[in-house]
Amino acid sequence: MIIKPNNLEYSFITPNETSDFVASTINIFNQSYPKFLVHGIWEDPDSLVLFEIFPEFQFGLVETATQRMIAQANCLPLAWESRFDELPEEGCDWALVKGFEDREQNRKPHALCLVSISILPEYQGKNLSPYMIGYMKELAQSHGLSSLIMAARPSLKSLYPLTAIERYITWKDKKGLLFDPWLRVNIKQGAKIAGICFKSTTISDTISGWEDRVGMYFPETGDYIIPKGLVPLKIDYPNNMGIYIEPNVWLYYDLS
Repeated sequence: MIIKPNNLEYSFITPNETSDFVASTINIFNQSYPKFLVHGIWEDPDSLVLFEIFPEFQFGLVETATQRMIAQANCLPLAWESRFDELPEEGCDWALVKGFEDREQNRKPHALCLVSISILPEYQGKNLSPYMIGYMKELAQSHGLSSLIMAARPSLKSLYPLTAIERYITWKDKKGLLFDPWLRVNIKQGAKIAGICFKSTTISDTISGWEDRVGMYFPETGDYIIPKGLVPLKIDYPNNMGIYIEPNVWLYYDLS
């Protein structure tokens, strides 16, 4: 599938179409997400399971002129027939566990869940996101899935870590549109907000581990604003622990 936003040509590829798909994916992922989120993630063998078990639901976007993969997305199918506003608070953490459990239990999937999407920094703002969303919708329908869901990480929430996310998602820009770009582009593509997943991603680490993750010193117990964090990090000296619990926004596309 070839797309031509802004008169530049790109094509979608799947893992079996290039030998360096996983390496390219990791490179894009590492450059696009905050360091504290990706810290040590690829050292865990389980981090590559999506590529092994659900290769048909992973894809990349290649720039034709350079043959460089400049964007990627990771999805997996889920068995979800309940109301979208009943999706759980655990968000991404829940989706990854449920997708593998559904497969092991031979449960028929109904929804495609996006768990990661990233575009190289120098290619962001080039109107590529709508095409990637469109590809995911077609991917879901081609596998007989009736919805596309995602625990969306609002792209500008890190600039306002002290603002409650339930207030943040109601903000509008000067044109009266949703303030957050990632939420806005999804709504324009037909998504609806199902609710907040307040515990979408939970990361627990030692205090020194967190200092390594974010390049900061935490001298005492308390809440700290960290680079690219959507909410403050909680440091607990008595237990030598730092806990970051990231809220995301459940979005859904009804494809039925």
